[in-house]
Amino acid sequence: MRPLVEIENLVAHEGRWPGTDAERRAANHLATRLEDLDRDAVVEPTSVRPNYALTHMAHALLAVVASVVSVEAPRIGLGLALLAVVSTLGDLTGRLYLIRRLTSRRASQNVISREDGGKPGTLILVAHYDAARTGTVFNPRLLRSGAALGRRLHRSLGAFELMFWPMALVALCIGLRAAGVEAEALSIVQFVPTAALIVAVALLAELALGPIVPGASDNASGVATVLDLADEYGGTLEHFDLWVLLPGAEEGLLLGMREWMKAHRKELDPRTTIFLNVDTVGHGSVRWMRKEGFIVARRYHPTLVGFCKEIGDEDDAYGARPYVSRFASDALAARTRGFPAVTITCLDEVDYPPHYHQPTDTPDRIDAAALGSAREFCAELIETIDDRVGPEL
Repeated sequence: MRPLVEIENLVAHEGRWPGTDAERRAANHLATRLEDLDRDAVVEPTSVRPNYALTHMAHALLAVVASVVSVEAPRIGLGLALLAVVSTLGDLTGRLYLIRRLTSRRASQNVISREDGGKPGTLILVAHYDAARTGTVFNPRLLRSGAALGRRLHRSLGAFELMFWPMALVALCIGLRAAGVEAEALSIVQFVPTAALIVAVALLAELALGPIVPGASDNASGVATVLDLADEYGGTLEHFDLWVLLPGAEEGLLLGMREWMKAHRKELDPRTTIFLNVDTVGHGSVRWMRKEGFIVARRYHPTLVGFCKEIGDEDDAYGARPYVSRFASDALAARTRGFPAVTITCLDEVDYPPHYHQPTDTPDRIDAAALGSAREFCAELIETIDDRVGPEL
């Protein structure tokens, strides 16, 4: 029952959107909880620009303007379209922030608890503690239908793909115009993705102003699981010091984790450091992320993925299976920096996380069986890492 209490206590800090006072209070609460577990804890301040909805609304709007302008001035239109594509791709990969720099900056914070037992390896348990905004784009029927379609197609579908690829198609059409191609068919082809981008502008504008959800499953459930695992395994692993990292601003698209990696990656050795991220484990059955990414999915470390497969194959009770996500979790920020990492989550039978980014994501709806299953899966994974990776360090 303790993880359920942890979830209730974290959700009591209502409105944990990145950069809010509620997020700050939640961070201080979690630092205190780590100290209650006889662990040192530090709240590290950081500065982020969390309004991704406004950022990508501007990207979509810029592409729409480019499409309209290109009819009379193809070269100007092409320049605008390429700016939209490059800025969108840079933002979603975390490699280059352009348009986002025009949005407001907010103070956020990451909570870190280190162990210094002199062991050869470091295992970092990760779970973000902030909460998301909601809007029509997260309509449960829409997302669940998309997840079901993805299952049938054997390829998950991502919301940002529905914006980025129309944007890229608009840029291609404008490029053809700039090259001197004049055809009625080209105008028709260009109109379709332009219309899709107009819809994206409206949806993102609504989302930027949307209410903040309670975030019980996403991701108080992950935080509660990590705290429970830290309490059990802290100081007990043979080959690994066990750290706890609770990033803020994940709902701004991994901003807290990216800032933490930027600040601390040189302190860590990718040959001896492993990240285990726990995200949204309040409903369904266990999934381990095989690949993740908003546009281009990046593979997670094959050794960790292999361990997850072994654990899932050995115990049918987990109902565990691999998943390729077209969204992203904090483990991706570690993986792109070259560190071994993997994410554990829970999804329903069509690979949809119930109550995702909805006002109904409340503690009373948490499935204790799912929470326990994810916790035990992670426990087995931690022990496997210590037993099989540790001796090789």
